[in-house]
Amino acid sequence: MSSTIQMPPAMIVSTFPGPAETLVFLVRHGQTEWNLERRFQGQLDVPLSDEGRTQAELLADWLNNQGIEIFALYTSDLLRAYDTAVPIGERVNLVPQRVVALREIHAGDWQGSLTTEIEDRYPGQLARWHREANEFRLPGGETIPEVRARVHGWYMQAIEAHRGQAIVVVSHGMAIRSLLSALNGWDVADTERMKKAGMGNTGVTALLADHERGQSSVLFFNSLVHLENTARAQEALKPLDEPAAV
Repeated sequence: MSSTIQMPPAMIVSTFPGPAETLVFLVRHGQTEWNLERRFQGQLDVPLSDEGRTQAELLADWLNNQGIEIFALYTSDLLRAYDTAVPIGERVNLVPQRVVALREIHAGDWQGSLTTEIEDRYPGQLARWHREANEFRLPGGETIPEVRARVHGWYMQAIEAHRGQAIVVVSHGMAIRSLLSALNGWDVADTERMKKAGMGNTGVTALLADHERGQSSVLFFNSLVHLENTARAQEALKPLDEPAAV
């Protein structure tokens, strides 16, 4: 997987899920001003920007037009994810269920700081975080493997509870990346170093969980087709090419 726009194949999800499958739409939250500033959000409550709210509305319309019955809508309880989930719920007539396990990584002492400020205060630590992602703990916060364990643990329970159904899950960049690394068996450090599975704001990845095989396959990754035009979609992806912030 790479951080690129992918168009969902026409009608690929129309025959899913089967009785022994769960269809999962993974969604990253909409844009915030802190995303644009490259400021660490972590588990602080940061509202969507005006563009982020527009992205969420466009995403909600797109999901509602897929012709698939959504049985449950789960979201991180952090504001930027919940406010992305609300218009989806309005379209598909579901109340977003807040899930603490879907939160972004706790960035500890780095929360609220620009990446440049972190580099000034903790020289070399941002690079070390990605180079030694299997064990590096954000000062006062979490490790990536801890995030991976909590999100993956919740995911396995959710798909078991929704056999034969489709669900939407709204979360965060690092949280989703960690989940995808777990499902694909990727090493955490390799995932970060190679920038695998990075998603743009309101990017959608569709997973098909096969309960008989015990595997989740990717139907499409990081689709931003709902953002209507290439310029808006490229803007949603733009921060992915810069130093990582969460």
